[in-house]
Amino acid sequence: MRFPFDISVLRISVILERSGHILLRALHSRSTLSSVAMAKEITIPIISGHIAGKVWNEGGSPILGLHGWMDNAGTWDGVAPLLPKSVSLIAIDFPSHGLSSPRPRGTPFHFSNLLLTIERVVQHFGWKEVNIIGHSLGGAAAMLYAGAFPEKVKKIVMVDLIKPLSVDAADQPDKTARGILDFMEAELKIGREPPSYEYTTLLDKMVMSYRFSLTEEAAEVLLKRGSVKHADGLYSFNYDPLLKVGSIFGTSFDQQKAFANRLQCELLLIKASNGPLYESRELYDEIISIYEKKAKKFILKKVEGTHHVHLNNPEIVAPIISEFIEDKS
Repeated sequence: MRFPFDISVLRISVILERSGHILLRALHSRSTLSSVAMAKEITIPIISGHIAGKVWNEGGSPILGLHGWMDNAGTWDGVAPLLPKSVSLIAIDFPSHGLSSPRPRGTPFHFSNLLLTIERVVQHFGWKEVNIIGHSLGGAAAMLYAGAFPEKVKKIVMVDLIKPLSVDAADQPDKTARGILDFMEAELKIGREPPSYEYTTLLDKMVMSYRFSLTEEAAEVLLKRGSVKHADGLYSFNYDPLLKVGSIFGTSFDQQKAFANRLQCELLLIKASNGPLYESRELYDEIISIYEKKAKKFILKKVEGTHHVHLNNPEIVAPIISEFIEDKS
């Protein structure tokens, strides 16, 4: 959704009073609004509803943009306008995120659903081949999709994720049992009115819930698609609450290596200096060694920033992505 201009101005004024960095904040806000204005909203019909998204520079060479867990297509608002003019970025909201339809009730989350969503988009546009940029969860989905359909994927950019989170086979039965019970308990809350807040409170909650990986300005970008305004003027998050339930069934590291061993695309991995590491460095080193051997070209770039460096500081990430996308060697 789009916030009324007067509310945006009110929020900006509050931020400025807090920080004192008046000129910097005002320029950033103006840049963000300009970036959003350049995008065209799209809707892709699917059997369970629709996939929402936005397109920058329609008609250019297509790149599919995928977001992270509980984020949305707005995650590329800063990067998209900085990409080459020959590129058309199509960023989607995964089901149950942003403005897309929720998953059918009673359907738990599984990574295979993300790959299915990617393929639905690919078939909708009639792409014979695809380039993908993905942040976090979206990067993991891109890698697995490229392993499943190696002949379709030409280039992948993974931002601050080295590999999907794996589950040890011995731990899976207990995780499955816990996931089933947690899912069924969460289902009992479906239909209840979500908590509502003043916009400033909603914004603060979002920044804190992301452990300050997001700046306030970046959080506001995600809230444009990630919140809903009520008749009383209060706001609520609009994500599917079932997203907070752990996966009932995960993938083992051996399975992930099997996907990585099928890669034929070029792969750029951008790792943020202050981004999280979810598993042991031994696992990361092993999967990177597979990328180096199997990818047509593998590039690892380390940048200063948090897990959301692409949204907080797109000027750092966009040139790296642009060079990779434009490289024909």
